[in-house]
Amino acid sequence: MFPFMRMYMWLLAAGIASAQYFPLQVGNQWIYRVEEGPVKELRIAEILRAETVDDKEYFVYKGINGDNARIRFTSDNKLVQLNAGGSESLWADFNAAEGESFPTSFDPCTGRGRVETRSALAELLDRSWAGGFRVTYSAASCADAGVTDDLYLPNLGLAQRTYQSFTGPRRFKLTYARIGNASVVTSGEYSFRVNLSQKTYATRAIVNVRLTLENWTKEPLKLQFNSGQSFDFTIRNASGDSVYTWSANKLFTMEIREVTVTGEKNWTGSSEEIELKPGEYTVEAWLTTDRKPAFKAQVPITVAAIEPAN
Repeated sequence: MFPFMRMYMWLLAAGIASAQYFPLQVGNQWIYRVEEGPVKELRIAEILRAETVDDKEYFVYKGINGDNARIRFTSDNKLVQLNAGGSESLWADFNAAEGESFPTSFDPCTGRGRVETRSALAELLDRSWAGGFRVTYSAASCADAGVTDDLYLPNLGLAQRTYQSFTGPRRFKLTYARIGNASVVTSGEYSFRVNLSQKTYATRAIVNVRLTLENWTKEPLKLQFNSGQSFDFTIRNASGDSVYTWSANKLFTMEIREVTVTGEKNWTGSSEEIELKPGEYTVEAWLTTDRKPAFKAQVPITVAAIEPAN
């Protein structure tokens, strides 16, 4: 089972009884891809921050269309929006039974919502996901505009939304989500990144680096290496000069080998305790494959005159 599937099943098991269909936590992010429509594009929705109004905590949500709204859950599992005048209006009633309807206010061109099922299946990454909350909407007063249907997955959020427009329907399908501190990849993606445990270091410190290659596409990725070395990283100062290279004092076996990546693959490395002057630096890491250009990523760090952490 892929790591994201294990994580999703854990989320589902942990919260299936309450089934939070719209996780509200600062930093949560959802990325959607248009699967149907004249223009294929990506859109990002995210929780920007939390705000307290009249002793109630709201979360500022930037939606698929780029509009911000202050939203919260009530004690009876209703998602509501704070209006300009201080009143609240309903976005979604996640306690509604199948066949029940409710008014909505998240889009002026969208009418009442009707719960079609609380056990919908979603096809994401060539597998089925259960427990979906599917809602269809009646048209409001706008011509050829508005949301026609939504699909929410427990503890993951909005997985699919269809807009009607004068050019035809546009279906946004979830391709990536970050819920809390966990990433959930729900569609084929391909990426490489470098990860650090902190962004500020003392002048004498050990730098721990994790390189992550993700391949959620249908095609296995084959990497060719010409030695026992799989990766390397260097630290560059503000002028771009290398002040430390991980492999400089290491020896590696001479061998030709192949590594196949499906899902996620990680490599880790640590520097010795190194001494750097206070300032701005960049950690640059790459895989030492025979592929050109190489898988390479970088991240900035700050070195400050502080005592090292215990």
